Amino acid sequence: MSAPDPDLLQTAEDLKKGGWIVAMLGAAGALCRLLLTNEDVHWWMWVKRIIAGGIVGVLCYFAVHGKVEPIYEAIIYSCCGSASQELVSLLIRTINRTNHGKNQRSR
Repeated sequence: MSAPDPDLLQTAEDLKKGGWIVAMLGAAGALCRLLLTNEDVHWWMWVKRIIAGGIVGVLCYFAVHGKVEPIYEAIIYSCCGSASQELVSLLIRTINRTNHGKNQRSR
């Protein structure tokens, strides 16, 4: 078994120190998106979408941390949080399609 990548370990340590900021940037992006839409949704959908924005922001953190300037990182996290509704919907549709295809073949 190989040793963990030291860069990944450092990124994980950095996330522990300030990861809540990344999650908040993603959640803020999702909140801004919800505030600007005319879509009529219940409060619990707002909560789900804001949490999804935070999660997507953290996932983006692992993709771009240390590769671009910090100000651009913040912009990327916020934009990804804003797009999290579509990203999560796409992921769910893909999983459902994959599972549906497996169910059809097993019959």
